[in-house]
Amino acid sequence: MIILLHPSVPATSVPEFIAYAKANPGNVNMASAGNGSAPHMAGELFKMMAGVNLVHVPYRGQGPAMTDLLGGDVQVLFATAPGTTDYVRTGKLRALAVTTASRAEVLPELPPVGDFVPGYETSQWYGMCAPGKTPVEIIDKLNREINAAIADPGMKARLAALGGEPLLGSPAEFGRLIAEETEKWAKVVRAAGIKPE
Repeated sequence: MIILLHPSVPATSVPEFIAYAKANPGNVNMASAGNGSAPHMAGELFKMMAGVNLVHVPYRGQGPAMTDLLGGDVQVLFATAPGTTDYVRTGKLRALAVTTASRAEVLPELPPVGDFVPGYETSQWYGMCAPGKTPVEIIDKLNREINAAIADPGMKARLAALGGEPLLGSPAEFGRLIAEETEKWAKVVRAAGIKPE
């Protein structure tokens, strides 16, 4: 994801945006793709870790949130890269940083938020699961084939064009990732008071 600002916000870096938000508590509107969406969670984690007071404005998807960001009705959006990079390149929106741990191929000039807010990292990930009683040999075969498919240079290039990167690993590593992410985001949900709709 990327932190996007409306050009009216006088900040060109994450530290400048944090200073601006701290100087204007409760007056900076943060759009999201909806309550509990990945962009909403990324924004809430940022609020917690940077110590800023942004007002959450949920939308029904990233499209409507982008429309209001472009119109200046909201000032900041944590957005997925696909569909946003043209607005950055044409100057209609300002990108500050990526939320991943390292720079992204799609906008390599953007630093990670973690360079300014130590420990901040969030990325969307997708994985494949099977029913609990699936035999181990089938799980292992699926894991080998899926890892081989996403390691293919053509697949890697396609994922990179969409702003994604393959994450290869074993079923045990994936299980640890799920457990770690569940714990991390449960803390954010509790701290932000997020409730299902």
